[in-house]
Amino acid sequence: MEENNDFEVLQGQIKDNINDWYDFEKDKKYIVLEDFSKDKIYELEKSANQLMDNDKILIILENELSIKSICKNVENKNNLFNRREIEELLDKNGLIYRKFYYPLPDYKMTNVIFTDNHLPNSETISRNIVFYKENDIKKNDERQELVKMMKQDVNLFKIFANSFFIECSKKQFEDNGIEFVSFSNMRKQEYRIKTIIKGDNVYKKAANSESITHIEQIKKNIEIIKEVKLNTLDSYDENTIISKYQKGKETFDKIIVNELKNKEIEKVNQLICNLFEELKEKLIIVQPEKNVFDKFGIQYDKQDIQNLTFVKYGLWDLIFQNIFFIDNKYFFFDQEWMEENLPLEFIIYRSLTYNKQLRDLIDIEQIYNKFGIKNENVELFNKLDNELQLKTRSELSWKLHTQLFDITNEDKFIKILENSKRKTTQEFKSLLNEKDARIKFLEDNMEQTCNLLREKEQELDYIKNSASWKITKPLRKIRGQIKKG
Repeated sequence: MEENNDFEVLQGQIKDNINDWYDFEKDKKYIVLEDFSKDKIYELEKSANQLMDNDKILIILENELSIKSICKNVENKNNLFNRREIEELLDKNGLIYRKFYYPLPDYKMTNVIFTDNHLPNSETISRNIVFYKENDIKKNDERQELVKMMKQDVNLFKIFANSFFIECSKKQFEDNGIEFVSFSNMRKQEYRIKTIIKGDNVYKKAANSESITHIEQIKKNIEIIKEVKLNTLDSYDENTIISKYQKGKETFDKIIVNELKNKEIEKVNQLICNLFEELKEKLIIVQPEKNVFDKFGIQYDKQDIQNLTFVKYGLWDLIFQNIFFIDNKYFFFDQEWMEENLPLEFIIYRSLTYNKQLRDLIDIEQIYNKFGIKNENVELFNKLDNELQLKTRSELSWKLHTQLFDITNEDKFIKILENSKRKTTQEFKSLLNEKDARIKFLEDNMEQTCNLLREKEQELDYIKNSASWKITKPLRKIRGQIKKG
């Protein structure tokens, strides 16, 4: 695959994300105006004039005031609308009933969609995964800039979102209940799913035909969780994973963080120990001949794993972020992955590894000691986690997410400038050498020409002063008169 085509390949894979989640009602007519701009105002006016009461117009467009435009190089924006301008245009055409959706990083390669009922925060904005073309220049980090903005006022996001998906009508319509949508674009095709928060539930569906098998695997994991009598919020129905939406409730990791901020160290230790004991009791401890390290070809000495608690059902995403603690009970959700004969301590490791705020507040060494996790174990866990990520991650997506000229990376920026300076200096020296050679050539030729002219002048002077020149002077005068006659 040629590098120049990588971006277009990924874009082709996920281009349908922008409308694949939307609930199209059978009794309504929809007019879709995609890639809308100031050149297409007539199309909107025409569509609005033809619109029946129950019909809707879906307008998909980029925002002139996008946060993207201050974070990386963007194409000409003069033809785009900003939030105020598009709302004024909709009002003018009688489309006064509307709902805004905010696709990120944009509507062409959508990874997450927010709404006014579910605006981003410092955690969920991490789902804004930006993909870069080969020659893109990153001036600022988009996520960090959005977090700064939302700390001032979360409603600023509505003005500076990169794209708008607008559902509008001339007649008031019932909200479809969709608050939030996300896509797992960083995964390989066979693991990609879409997650939709709608009403009281969270729905997970296959993002393409290849990932239906993955939905089936999640169903099996739910069955295992129920079989071992762990509490879960998840169920399965018609190729869809359904979870009870816990709006306003905090996940277990946030509870731990809050307790740590309140210096409740013993309480935190007890909560984690209780969780570990429940998982150890119910996930079935085994002493396998072959374990998950063997499966992935990770080398180890037997004494390095003797302290580990291997379980039959290694649901390795049973991390704190995927647990609710309700009425002193642990409720698990979003369990997509399972590897048999996996060490239970690996889940503690992942819970700490994937939560920076928790790592900053907790004494990791103390937790590791409490659960008998040695340095040799951590090294193995690092290797195992890398293997699990490689198994599921799309290398194409990862490449386009990380390849860029990042001027926020000082060392890299300095190196690039130094290389550019070196190249420019060499070119300049080459031009100077070429100029000097031309000047020398002209100087050499000028000297020869002057010498030749001086020789000719001397010859003329010699002729003028000669006796023959003086004798023939009358004859030259007569010849001149004859020519005039």
